[in-house]
This record gives sequence, structure tokens and C-alpha cells, in this order.
Amino acid sequence: MPRLTRRRAPDRLAAMAGRLILVDDRDREIGTCTRRQGHEGRGRRHRAYLVLILDPDGRLLLARRHPSKWLWPGCWDGTVAGHVEPGETYASAARRRVREELGVRPRLRRLDAFAYTARYRKDSENEICAVFAGRASRVRPDPREIDAWAFVRSPRGRLTPWLRIALRRGALETARTGRPKRRAAPR
Repeated sequence: MPRLTRRRAPDRLAAMAGRLILVDDRDREIGTCTRRQGHEGRGRRHRAYLVLILDPDGRLLLARRHPSKWLWPGCWDGTVAGHVEPGETYASAARRRVREELGVRPRLRRLDAFAYTARYRKDSENEICAVFAGRASRVRPDPREIDAWAFVRSPRGRLTPWLRIALRRGALETARTGRPKRRAAPR
């Protein structure tokens, strides 16, 4: 068996970077694909996460997606959103991205997870999205990822579909109070 050298390891890791973990409807891994393959047409179900960072006053840090983003450019999003890559858990992927995009390492707590699909022009999101929350007062957003940002009490405007779903499911209320929102019983 060939031994991986330092020179070869980054190539192997680079090949895995940007790959999505494909899952079935019960979140069991069934393979991987490229980001492009995962979003073409109706999309292929894959793992994703959304992180909501609140300041000490309970305001949510919203981030506007950079205009160069392929899906939902210029829309307001939760603080950080992204995909779980091979070798990561939902939580490790969320922590990695918060550190990369905001330069902070808050304690994150998992609040929820949901499956959804959303069309954008000829492509789609088709994800199981885990929602995390944490608190931070000083952040340093990466301008390559975040076009603009603001701490807000009540998110409004052009919001990404996954943020709208998380808000409807009570993620912001749960992040603020630590108690899950009561959902109406099915009829």
C-alpha cells in the first residue's frame, strides 16, 4: 500500500474538498458528489447546516450572501450556512465555517434539523439542514463570503429559503430562550 507523503496528502484532501455527502431521507450516507452535481436540476439530497449567532442582547447576526454566490446571491442568510464535507459531522462543519467566516469560536448548540428543497432558477437545494446557535459579541466577517452584515431583532427582506424555514420552525426563539418553540399538534 503506498504511503501518503506530505506532498501527496494535500492533493488528496483537495480532491475531497467541495464534495457533498449524499444522504437518503433518513440521513444515512449513500455517497458523495460535487457541489455542482448536488444542486443541478432538482438537486440531490445532501447534508448542510445553518448557524445563528446572537449578540449579548439577543440580536441575530444576519449575513448578506456575496453577489458572486451561485445560489441566492444578495439574499440575507443566517450568520453562516454551508455544507458538511466528507469526514466531518454537522457540528464540526459548522464550527469550521464560523471560524473561517467570522474569526470567532463560540460554543454552538444544535437546535433543530429539517429536510427541504428549494428551486433557484434552473437549479435547487435539496438538503437535510441542521440548525445551530451560539453567541458572540465581536466578529470579523470575511468580505469574500459576506457582502454585508447586521445584528437585527427580526429578520426581514430577501431571506434564503433555509433561513425562512428555520425561523418559521422557531429557531430564533429557541436560540434566545433556550426552550424549543411549541409546535401545533397535527390535525
